[in-house]
Amino acid sequence: MLSIIADLHTHTLASGHGIDTARTMAEAACRQGLLGIGITDHGPGIQGGPDPIYFLSLKRMFGGLHLPIRIFTGVEDDISSKNGELTLHDDVLSGLDLVTAGLHPFSWIAELNRTERTEAIVNAMGRGKIRMFTHPVGTYYDVDIDTVIDAAVQSRVALELNTSKLQQKKTVLEYLEKCAREGAQIAVNSDAHIAEEVGQFSTALDYLHEVQFPEKLIINRNREAIASFFGIRW
Repeated sequence: MLSIIADLHTHTLASGHGIDTARTMAEAACRQGLLGIGITDHGPGIQGGPDPIYFLSLKRMFGGLHLPIRIFTGVEDDISSKNGELTLHDDVLSGLDLVTAGLHPFSWIAELNRTERTEAIVNAMGRGKIRMFTHPVGTYYDVDIDTVIDAAVQSRVALELNTSKLQQKKTVLEYLEKCAREGAQIAVNSDAHIAEEVGQFSTALDYLHEVQFPEKLIINRNREAIASFFGIRW
């Protein structure tokens, strides 16, 4: 039976609209029986997001949390140009375990049309910094999902099954079927902004079962798959 062993997309109060600390989020993950949690606060491209110095300090801060769980440093950044640049500098990104990006309200990419937005995402994937693209469906802005899936496969970027964006079931199932057909790797994450949301995967697992999604394409199914995909030690 499929199980998800790490929630790789969560937010703390540092994001500006989360309410819990990294310690509280990690403790919640422990209670859920998870082996790992990614603290991926928003980058400075989001109103209320932390400054770069926050991300440079994460390894030291998380190293002081003596909990029986692996805490991954990360960011959910925003695309800042049509060339696919992110808001954080490469020197900051290179020090993080998980570099992810997504589309959010009031960001630069929100002003683009569907074609321009999709092109920016494809370019961002091609730059080689993003390892996971968050909530590509059921979210704020429309994209050409077929093109995004193709780009993710070509650039070896994981796509996300975001458990906070499952309301449009038909759209989500079609997305999963396309990912499976094209061999796109995915991660099942909560996008938790409060501790109670961490590791809440039951509906997502039901959707995966319904479409008979290949377990081998789910990167947070075990430690080895996570370590191999993100190029990190665990």
